[in-house]
Amino acid sequence: MDYLRAFSPRQDIYALERGATRIKQGDIEQAGENTNRYVRSNPEAFHDLDIGGVLDQVFASVPRPYEKSKVSDKEYIDDVFHNPVSNRDEILERQEAISELQRDEELWHQILAVKSSLDTCLYDDRYGSTVNGLKALQDAANIVEFVLSVRSVRVPVAKRLKRVKDLGARFDADEKFREAEKFVQEIYLPYGLGGAIDDNMDYLNSISSVGSRREFYKGNRVLLEATEKMLKEEPFRQFINDEARALHLLKTMKCKLDIWHKEMFSFSLSGIRLEKWGKDERRRYGDLIEYWLSLVNEAVYSRIPKLEIGDLSPELSFYLGAAAVQRKWTSDGFTVTTPAILEKREITTSISGSCNTSLMKRQAHDPIIRNDIVSDRDHNLFVITGPNNGGKTTYIRQVGQMYWLAHLGMGLPAERARLSLIDAIFTSFNTEDNTAEGTGLYLTELKRMSQFSRPSAGQPRMTPYSVVFFDEFANGTDHEESVKRTKIVLEYLSQKGVTAYFTTHKHEIADMVEAGELPGAVSLGAEVRQKGAGIETTYRILRNAKERSYGHIQAEAMGITPEALRAYLTEEIAQNIYPVEDTRVGNK
Repeated sequence: MDYLRAFSPRQDIYALERGATRIKQGDIEQAGENTNRYVRSNPEAFHDLDIGGVLDQVFASVPRPYEKSKVSDKEYIDDVFHNPVSNRDEILERQEAISELQRDEELWHQILAVKSSLDTCLYDDRYGSTVNGLKALQDAANIVEFVLSVRSVRVPVAKRLKRVKDLGARFDADEKFREAEKFVQEIYLPYGLGGAIDDNMDYLNSISSVGSRREFYKGNRVLLEATEKMLKEEPFRQFINDEARALHLLKTMKCKLDIWHKEMFSFSLSGIRLEKWGKDERRRYGDLIEYWLSLVNEAVYSRIPKLEIGDLSPELSFYLGAAAVQRKWTSDGFTVTTPAILEKREITTSISGSCNTSLMKRQAHDPIIRNDIVSDRDHNLFVITGPNNGGKTTYIRQVGQMYWLAHLGMGLPAERARLSLIDAIFTSFNTEDNTAEGTGLYLTELKRMSQFSRPSAGQPRMTPYSVVFFDEFANGTDHEESVKRTKIVLEYLSQKGVTAYFTTHKHEIADMVEAGELPGAVSLGAEVRQKGAGIETTYRILRNAKERSYGHIQAEAMGITPEALRAYLTEEIAQNIYPVEDTRVGNK
């Protein structure tokens, strides 16, 4: 809080124990390849994997009383989501906090009250433009309200949450703070001193009306009664320093109140002009209020230590939001599991019954198919085949989401989950031609692969601990070149030991995997069932499965055959939609 500069406030600081440090993209870029704290990614990965959908849910799940709080929280949560961490201890501490808040809704509301009181400390701008010193006094009252909210919290288990309770315990053991707290609770708040002083300064501008005169007198009466309590009653007699007694502050205020009462309400008093009195007394009244505030602020701030909370408020917002989203997933019928995080050199992942978070809102209307995610050192390249709209892209996006959310410390919509730490996520999903740069789809994909394999300074590097996703790689060139280039990339990834997911319609690639020509490669296939003259996709991804050609079945089901198209043409001519002479029907 901002302290008054007119005196020396209490110098000691109550700082929160170390928590999550603010993560900023610039910090990561400056650290370059030497950092092992963050999971690096190409700029497109966040969008390709649709991580923003979960981010928006997390942010929207926490109410915020101030607009500035919304801005600060959004910036912090954006930083957290765009920069997942690869530090196991950091992930485990986040998991612990989020899981406890998810399980205990009462604790969730208690921590929310702490976060809201912190926001009030940070963003309450009441009395900011009124008499000097009033805002400082309100800031002290806000700190007291923060400590009260902390006292209402049961002792959490999670380390990240418990440190808030530990901070409150320091205030509880502080005798000087308890004196200031007693003033706030028994005088400042019950008498409404902040509002009384603020209103009285406003009333001076319109003192000629009867209503404002009475309110002005009432405000001064409140101020007098509060001062008398401070100077005469235990335990407040020593709250304000001896200067107030030496200068007979109480006597002066009583005398002023008697004069104001007499002059303000004696309309026919000879020689009294209310407007002139208001102008003459304005400066004296302001001086008296500022003097009173200086004494009280000195008394308060000599008892309240400086509070340093860093990013605690937006940090709590992330935990609260993540817990609320996970509780919502559970109430919607999804199992949410906290993944076991293994060391990165184990290079293993086992996630059972996971869901794509982008589809979870549709659960009530269209049940979601769960799929497993299994990989290890010996099975790390996954070539996924299947018909269009069969779930291939949805599946690899789902895999990426599970890795991403796990490295944020969040729970996963899955039955069970264990996975090794990773150091980077790379994506190359189908994109439009880049007209501005004069590059087509194929060249864009080649440039991206080049960046993955030979990064420039400060860019993420692909290692055996990275995960890569390619959606229909090399589709922007002829078939022969596409197959050749895909094989080259897969062989490189196989040699490097990277965990990679490829969706493709190229049977030559699937045949190479099935023949065992690519170490570590596994065929995955989108399940398809023949249904009458057409096919039905189940959206299940099957292991050791390979796509058959379903193109002719889909074409025939949609009427794209010589016979069907000729029949459509003949029918349109028969309906006189256009004359046969304008077509080539009948021409050899």
